[in-house]
This record gives sequence, structure tokens and C-alpha cells, in this order.
Amino acid sequence: MECIALYDSGNYAYRVCRIFEKKGLVFEVIATPCRISHMGCGYCLKFPCEYLESVQAESLACGCPVRAAYKVVERSHKREYIKIER
Repeated sequence: MECIALYDSGNYAYRVCRIFEKKGLVFEVIATPCRISHMGCGYCLKFPCEYLESVQAESLACGCPVRAAYKVVERSHKREYIKIER
């Protein structure tokens, strides 16, 4: 299952993505889905949900805290975004 992490800046998403690439993990920076974007257009980090705790910890450690995280669920050929409460 995939998760996405939203940040206050698209640059934060790219910074965290590069940190994980250096560790050998390839995540993807994608456009934030309109249904969950509260600040207009932006970018978020897409990654397997098993890395959620690592993404949150690394993001905080590099000064780019995760603003919100969502699970991406496919239902009836549509994506639903379920907010993950901390």
C-alpha cells in the first residue's frame, strides 16, 4: 500500500526524497492531489506505507516536518486518501 506525505514546501519533499535516495530507497515526488491540498498546488512524497515512521523521523531530523500523511486506497477504480493520525 502506498502513502503520501505532505510538506509546507515542495522543496521539502524533494529534500527528503534525496535523503532516501542516498540510502538506496527510491521514493517519488508527485503533485499533491487536489482533494487533500489545502494550500493550492504543491508536491508531496509518495512511498510504501511500511516506511511511514522512517519518513516522519528523517523529515523531522532534517528540518522538514511532515504536515500530514495519508494512505492511498483504491476503491471502485478511484483513489481515496485516508488521513493517518499521529
